[in-house]
Amino acid sequence: MLRDSSLCDGRGAILFGVRGSQLCADPDVVTHELAHVWMHPMLGEGRWTLDAAGSSDDPAIIKEALADFYAAVKSGDPVWGERSAFPTEAARSLRVKVVFPEARTGAAHDDSLALSSALWGVYTEGKDRFVEGLTRYLVHTASPPKALGPWARGLVVELQSMDPALAAMWQRAAEEHGLLLEERVLELKFGAMTRAHADGFWVPGRRDVPDAPLPRSVLQFRGQSPAAGKAILSLRVAAGAERDLEAVVRAGELVDEATALGARAAFTRAGGRFEASLELPQERYYVQITNRGEAAALFDDLAIRLVESAPTSTPPDGGSPSNAMVVGVGLVAAGALAFAVLRSRFEKRAAAASSRR
Repeated sequence: MLRDSSLCDGRGAILFGVRGSQLCADPDVVTHELAHVWMHPMLGEGRWTLDAAGSSDDPAIIKEALADFYAAVKSGDPVWGERSAFPTEAARSLRVKVVFPEARTGAAHDDSLALSSALWGVYTEGKDRFVEGLTRYLVHTASPPKALGPWARGLVVELQSMDPALAAMWQRAAEEHGLLLEERVLELKFGAMTRAHADGFWVPGRRDVPDAPLPRSVLQFRGQSPAAGKAILSLRVAAGAERDLEAVVRAGELVDEATALGARAAFTRAGGRFEASLELPQERYYVQITNRGEAAALFDDLAIRLVESAPTSTPPDGGSPSNAMVVGVGLVAAGALAFAVLRSRFEKRAAAASSRR
């Protein structure tokens, strides 16, 4: 089975098998691959796109989700691949609600479950009417969107023309599964570890996105630093891949191409993990992983810690401006309090003397 392209081999046959294992005994797999061949003229061959935030696997998500969905509709079984030579844990269940951005990794077969589970959820209510609307959308759309959000909104428009209630149902499902989100961002917090929903976070290589000046990971990671200074970003990655992976940080905004092509931090081994030194701002920041290598790579278990705060500027007398201001305010307050106490005592004594007279 040509898992990367899901295309015929040029002689009208589909090749099945992974590492010598035959998969054609599983009807889910066969139907999945036949769906790829049927959809190829409509969806094209590309599996990656580039946008301002980095590399996007949206085209592959759409293709894999639709192939899983049509296979499930054909068989009536929403669990894909459980009877194949794949390990049981590799089976994909469309019954499990998968939500972006938490479940997004960049690995298309895992990420596709957000879309396929949304499709299956609406199908359980709309049945053949929903399949009809979806198929019309695929067949009649001359240039289908490559990005997930526009694609999902396009299906809303198609369904609206035939069944407004079904369109509203799909709109809700798309929102609940996070398909309409524009940002591909996960939180990166001090004292916590950011783990991938599946096998790891995927960063494509130059072979995957040859048009990219520098391949960047599908996701970015957002954090908030209490102080500016040096931080250590650590992660887990297969030995050898760290030679090509680098980290880039940007203050306040998503990492863009210009930032990624600027200063990047390399990873070095530290025990069983790999670390990169970053300069964090005292504000919100975004981190992204880049890949100089030809092959894609997986990374996981991100953690960040602040190791050195940036020093404040020192005035000529040796004290920091903030400390000097605090001391000055404190002296003024103390003087005012002392004056108030003395004045009160003076007034009491004057009143006592007057009464004696």
